[in-house]
Amino acid sequence: MRKADVAETLLSLVGSAERARSFVGDLIEERDRGRVWFWRSVTRLWLAMLGRDLMAAPFTMAISCAAAWFVYMLGSVAFGLALYLLVTLAWGTAHVLANHTGVELLTEALKIRFDWPPIPDSATYAVQAAVLFAITPFYIGWGSSRFWRGHEVSLALMMLIVWTAMSMLVPVVGIGIRVHPAMVPVLASFVLAGALLERFRLPAPS
Repeated sequence: MRKADVAETLLSLVGSAERARSFVGDLIEERDRGRVWFWRSVTRLWLAMLGRDLMAAPFTMAISCAAAWFVYMLGSVAFGLALYLLVTLAWGTAHVLANHTGVELLTEALKIRFDWPPIPDSATYAVQAAVLFAITPFYIGWGSSRFWRGHEVSLALMMLIVWTAMSMLVPVVGIGIRVHPAMVPVLASFVLAGALLERFRLPAPS
């Protein structure tokens, strides 16, 4: 990928694609100044555009992020229950296959005995962690990008600020699970990942 394409892509995350293309075109015309000057200029432009983007509609974006926190809470419950049911079903199916089918005859012939304990706590914790830290915030970013296209980085930064406050004011998500402010950067990173994936039109995860 040419450096112009990379620069346009980076600038388009904090502004319109047309403006990014115009800025990069102006920089390309100064090609005699060298690669270091080019990328230093792109970095300065990116930061300046990010600052303007954050200040363009800060209250609207902040309100959107606050509303997204409650969607995150509900989504955590929904995804958590769905994944827990799937894990329970898979665990029970494995138990039936191992103890009540032809597999049982094979294990008896080989003198192998399966002790089938309940679902381990580690599996439950893994499901909760996946839902809270990855799946739900990823889909929040995926959905939010449709309303904030071209503002993905600003959205993630605003969510970092707003969600840190929300995690102190309304910390309970899922079922009896509390989110600590230190967890918010991880959530914001998955929000950004979901927004960028939608932005570049890759297939949605199933």
